[in-house]
Amino acid sequence: MSFCTDVKNELLSIRPSACCKASYIYGLLLFGRSFSLKKISLQTSNPNIAKAYAEIIKHTYKADVTVTVGGSVRPTYKAEVKSEADRLKILALIDFGISETVIDRSLFLRDCCLPAFIRGAFLSCGNINDPEKEYRIEFSVKNEALADDFNSLLAQFDITLKKTVRGKAYVLYTKDSNTIEDLLTLMGDSARTLDVIDTKIMKSVKNNINRARNCDNANITKTVEASIKQRTAIEFLEKTDRLYSLPHELLEVALLRKENPEATLKELCKISHTPISLSGLNHRLKRIIEIYETEKK
Repeated sequence: MSFCTDVKNELLSIRPSACCKASYIYGLLLFGRSFSLKKISLQTSNPNIAKAYAEIIKHTYKADVTVTVGGSVRPTYKAEVKSEADRLKILALIDFGISETVIDRSLFLRDCCLPAFIRGAFLSCGNINDPEKEYRIEFSVKNEALADDFNSLLAQFDITLKKTVRGKAYVLYTKDSNTIEDLLTLMGDSARTLDVIDTKIMKSVKNNINRARNCDNANITKTVEASIKQRTAIEFLEKTDRLYSLPHELLEVALLRKENPEATLKELCKISHTPISLSGLNHRLKRIIEIYETEKK
């Protein structure tokens, strides 16, 4: 079962209160596949949504709803009010088309009604990706005016979605994890909000671990390359009988490195018979390399 299906099933389990019921149904209908005198229908891959859509219309408007299944790749469920008389009754009871704006705000009697409306809209046309793979939530809306009006409603909760066109639909979407969390909480799925937050935390921890590991690997590579360069210089000076003509402080460091080829500079400082700082040791090794580069020319 996908993350989106889990979210929608959780939202379906939330029963709207008496004052929010009309707003919830309005969201389901308005953002369905069609909502007009010619056709009232919803199309979804989730059978529970098709069933809930049909049941709530039958119970609220005493209208017949037919649910059919199609699709060759995966099942697609279509719930449709086929009777024109039933469609007219539904539209008349909602007063659809009377409002000056696309979305009739008069149905939102209390502050709790608008979130119920948004929940209904998401069930009809929304989608959310698994946060483990990608942060994205969207509403696929049938016309631009409705999409813009819906975005203005979301702005009341400081939620702003981007708009793009996909085929014949206007898609409102966001890839911002904080906005996704706000939307899930607004619609009533606080459990999935926590899932997104947990996923974000785990991704952050993994990224920090990977960065630290990459940094460690880079440091190891740098240390190994420096050690090879130092040993090459020391071996050259020894083969050309120049090693023991080095100043005492350089010879001491050269022999220390020769005897401990795999040791880090910190380790060399610790085992050195003569106390020496890390910067002092590094400086002397660089001087040996400079002498080597001069001598080999």
